[in-house]
Amino acid sequence: MRIVVDASILVAALMANGTVRDALLSPTDHEYVAPKYLESELDRQLSRISARSGLPIESVRALIEDLLEALELIPVGVYAEFLPGAASLVARANAAGDQDYVALALFLDAPIWTLDKDFDRISEISVLKTPDIAD
Repeated sequence: MRIVVDASILVAALMANGTVRDALLSPTDHEYVAPKYLESELDRQLSRISARSGLPIESVRALIEDLLEALELIPVGVYAEFLPGAASLVARANAAGDQDYVALALFLDAPIWTLDKDFDRISEISVLKTPDIAD
C-alpha cells in the first residue's frame, strides 16, 4: 500500500529512536511517499531539530538522509492538478500548509500517516496513526 508521510512523522523519527523511526525504517509492504519539498523543509529545520533532539547537526543530517531513502519524493508537478481542490479542503479544515500532502493523497488515493490532528478534519482523505503502521 502507498502511504503519504507527513512532515510530523519525519520530525518524530528525528527526535527519538522509537516506534515511528522503527516503523519508517523497517522492511515493510508499504511504499512511503512524500512531496519532494519535504527534503528542503527538513534542511531548513536542521538546527532546530538538532537542538531539540540533542544530536549534533551532522548526526541529524545523516539520519535525515536515511529517513529520506525510505521515501519516494514526488515532485509537485505530478500532483499539481489536485492542489486547488486540496487547498479548498485544507482551508475548510483550518489546516494551513497541508495542501501538498492532501493533494498527493488525493492523487494517489492513499492515506496520510501523520501525528497532526488537522488531517482528521478532512473527511475526503484517510488518516493513519503510528499504531496503524506499526501493527
